[in-house]
Amino acid sequence: MGWTVTPWLRKNWIGLVAVAVLLPATLGITFWQQWVGFFDSRPSAPIEVVGADTAHYGGTAWSLESVERISFSSAEGKEIGLPADTDLVVATLNVEPEEFDNDGKSFGCTVHLQELDGDTELLSIGDALLDPIDYSFPDDVEWGCNSEVTEPYLAQTIFIVPSGAGTDGTRLGMSVSVVDELPDYLRFTL
Repeated sequence: MGWTVTPWLRKNWIGLVAVAVLLPATLGITFWQQWVGFFDSRPSAPIEVVGADTAHYGGTAWSLESVERISFSSAEGKEIGLPADTDLVVATLNVEPEEFDNDGKSFGCTVHLQELDGDTELLSIGDALLDPIDYSFPDDVEWGCNSEVTEPYLAQTIFIVPSGAGTDGTRLGMSVSVVDELPDYLRFTL
């Protein structure tokens, strides 16, 4: 008993071959476009900023002013109410807006802290502005990016991290991303 070609298969073989080729090609193209769009809309291409170097990105000049790490066991850590086995990382950036939108505002940004092992991201932490700690920002700094400010300013962000983050061969990096510049983003080594 062998396989026989029926008249229906002889008549429709071209259409069946077209479906067998075009269906996977269409699905592949559709999913490829979705993946490219996914990676283009999120920070995935770091621009490394070393030390106090200035980087021009997103219509703004950025440089790292200072980094402070406050342990939960220190007097200041206890005073601000840090959870056990955590540290507060306070990063201050020099921000100099250079370009503005149609409304005369500088471009906003999103800031994250990353624990890195080489180029592999082990941990990503958003800022702790809404966490229940009692940290007071100095009067002469903005907390985070402020698109309303058009003159150079200091921006401070805070992160609560596990006490061991950034030790034992890993490092902490702070990412700054501007929507119009994605997938590129700045990464400051802290």
